[in-house]
Amino acid sequence: MSYQFYKVLHMLGFMLLFFGFGGLMVAAFSKVTLTKSARLMAFITHGLGLFLIFLSGFGMAARLGLVQGLPAWVQAKIGIWLVLGIAISLVKRKGYIGWPIAILLWGLGTTAAFIAINKPF
Repeated sequence: MSYQFYKVLHMLGFMLLFFGFGGLMVAAFSKVTLTKSARLMAFITHGLGLFLIFLSGFGMAARLGLVQGLPAWVQAKIGIWLVLGIAISLVKRKGYIGWPIAILLWGLGTTAAFIAINKPF
């Protein structure tokens, strides 16, 4: 598959990941109890988004010939996405805090995008 295909898949993964976060955050912050199916939808979109991010990220790395030794910026992005994968439990348990958690998640996503665009190391 082409590099552009992986890039679009990567962006779809971002949208799904943050869609899942948003569903849980809004419900927790507004103190609304989600139905089982709504909560399941949030977790599935988060997990599917994370899967697509990793799948397409490694696909792009392969297209760029980075498979032998991943550069530090790729390793940093993998670390950020792992933290965002674990962060769903923080959102589930402490989502009622609201803005601080939202800003943390946005900051992690922005940092991953900055690293991908600028490749600082």
